[in-house]
Amino acid sequence: MVKKFTWLCLGLMMVAAMLLASCSASTTTTTTTTTTAAGPTILTVTNGSIVKTYSLAALQALTAVTGNGGTKGKGGAVTGPFSYQGVALTNLLDSVGGVTSVQSVTLTGSDGYTKTLTYDQITSGGFNTYDTSGNPVTPTTTPVLAVVYSSNGTALDSSTGPLELGLLNSQNYVSDGNMWVKLLIKIDVVTAQ
Repeated sequence: MVKKFTWLCLGLMMVAAMLLASCSASTTTTTTTTTTAAGPTILTVTNGSIVKTYSLAALQALTAVTGNGGTKGKGGAVTGPFSYQGVALTNLLDSVGGVTSVQSVTLTGSDGYTKTLTYDQITSGGFNTYDTSGNPVTPTTTPVLAVVYSSNGTALDSSTGPLELGLLNSQNYVSDGNMWVKLLIKIDVVTAQ
């Protein structure tokens, strides 16, 4: 009996020694990942080690912004404006710690298109806006960068959504087409170039 007890104690000490050795030899990188609601992930927002994933239901549960928006293409053709609903980009950035003046934000669509916005663009605007004839106008209120999920009360179609970055305003103005990121799947806060 004493012999079994001795072997048991020795075995436990060896296991404890191996666990302590493995703990002291390893390094750990902390990554915070939060899934915000049930359903398939359609958007990932990242700032360093902080990662938030969103389903459509999770985005729709956040405070919504509504407004009008549309695009003016390189050739001058105007599309819209249409009524949109979504989430302010700044709200999503705040969920991962916000963005500072030495950072910018890269938005990526599933088609590979990327758009990088500066801190000043995100916080102050300064985007080109046009009336429905394509003539430059100055809006009376600052347009809002938003991750939109519906247009005219219905889900975005598969050629632009389920999500799209858009520039929304309270008037019937449109913005440069290259400001809109269709098929949006990823938002990354990065060091400014």
